[in-house]
Amino acid sequence: MAFVEHALGRDYPSFIWGKDICVNVGLNELEVSAVVPVLQEDRASAPDALRAYRRAVSRFGAEKRQGKNSPHIKFANADDDQQLIRFVHKFGPVVVSSLRSEERTISSEGPFDFQTSETVLIAHQNLAELREERHVYHAALILMAELQLKKSNIQTIQDCIVEIVNGVHGWPKQWERERRLRENGQGYAPQPEWSFKEDNLRHLEMFRWQALRQSSGDPLRDAIIGMKPIDAGHYVLCELVNAFSPRVYPWGRAPVEAPPWDLAGGIRPVLYYILRREYLQAGSIGICRNTECRSLFEIERFGQEFCGDVCSRRQRQRDYWQKVGKKLRQRRTEISKSAGSRQQGRTSAYNGNLKLPVRK
Repeated sequence: MAFVEHALGRDYPSFIWGKDICVNVGLNELEVSAVVPVLQEDRASAPDALRAYRRAVSRFGAEKRQGKNSPHIKFANADDDQQLIRFVHKFGPVVVSSLRSEERTISSEGPFDFQTSETVLIAHQNLAELREERHVYHAALILMAELQLKKSNIQTIQDCIVEIVNGVHGWPKQWERERRLRENGQGYAPQPEWSFKEDNLRHLEMFRWQALRQSSGDPLRDAIIGMKPIDAGHYVLCELVNAFSPRVYPWGRAPVEAPPWDLAGGIRPVLYYILRREYLQAGSIGICRNTECRSLFEIERFGQEFCGDVCSRRQRQRDYWQKVGKKLRQRRTEISKSAGSRQQGRTSAYNGNLKLPVRK
């Protein structure tokens, strides 16, 4: 597997947006609500994207063919609204556009009549932003997979860089929106625990220009003022993951490195922490070789080319038919033509020797 810890049981903080997540689908946005967990057992049972990632990519007790079940792969492969909504329903909003909290009273069931309260988060996730985030994340994983290859496809790298840079233009405004949200008392941290400003955007635009720049024909001049698309791709990925810097926590028996704990603005920091780990342990992301699939997956063994057994079987059958079937079709065509020629020859000979009776 791509990611192995010394022990899967190492303690980590819980990185959850809330428990009992509900999603109401509107025309242009999702209303996402969840209960803030108080008890540790509630936090342990609520969906945690980092915990799910660690389980999916660990060798210890993991089932085979889990490469498409990790949250970051599911998010990147969610190419329609229904899949994105299911992802949000499980883990929470990716980017919060608005957030408020309510205190609700709960009456106990049973012979004793007493009441407790719980805090409920109610957020809105803009659907257009959610789709854009998915496109950026998908392009980042494709770019990462391409950069891992010995012979990278330059056109694919350039396309991914363009997709990423175009998709993150709204990040500085999103940072400012989250800052105002936190100033109004939402979340625990007074400021967003990620950072992406106009300077970061200019850096990415410069890397895009370098990736798309045509050679001047002068190798020395190109070496001085420019960089290759592969180098630009690495700088783009670094700019993305550095926007969501991890933290070191004294947690359990040993310190751990993990995303920011306060996810009031959405679970995007967790996704980019996973992206950071995938990037640092190069060679873990693959693109299914089945031409009718092309899904991303977590590589589980050396030389793996397909996301699952079904795709492997279908593509191998397709390759076999294209390679062997072509010869079989040619052979059948030759046999058919040969049989037709022999039949035509027999007909001609028969007609030439035919003697009709003469009437007297």
